[in-house]
Amino acid sequence: MDCIKIINLKIPARHGVYDFEKDKDELFELDADLFLDLSIPGKSDQLVDSVNYAEVVELITDIFIVKDHNLIESVAEDISKELLLKYPFTKVVIRIRKPHAPIKASFDNIEVELVRERQ
Repeated sequence: MDCIKIINLKIPARHGVYDFEKDKDELFELDADLFLDLSIPGKSDQLVDSVNYAEVVELITDIFIVKDHNLIESVAEDISKELLLKYPFTKVVIRIRKPHAPIKASFDNIEVELVRERQ
């Protein structure tokens, strides 16, 4: 299956369980793998036959910042659901990283990955 990938989209937001996480924006990182048939736009070379990446990024960003979630799992679920409703994707994979997670350990990132398919 064909796939459009958005890699390492950086979005400032206030997601977290603790009150101090909601006091100021922190930078989150997001990847989206968006599965659909790209054979028609591959032949036509016309945007109308594909998906406008700028619109997808804008939708993801809007969903990400509209509400402060406790869990990045929850915001990933909202993004997945809306992408499957609005676009002809057959499957979406959303990965969200929280490099500043308040954990007393040395790590690069905490990441969740959700895989959702059109029903």
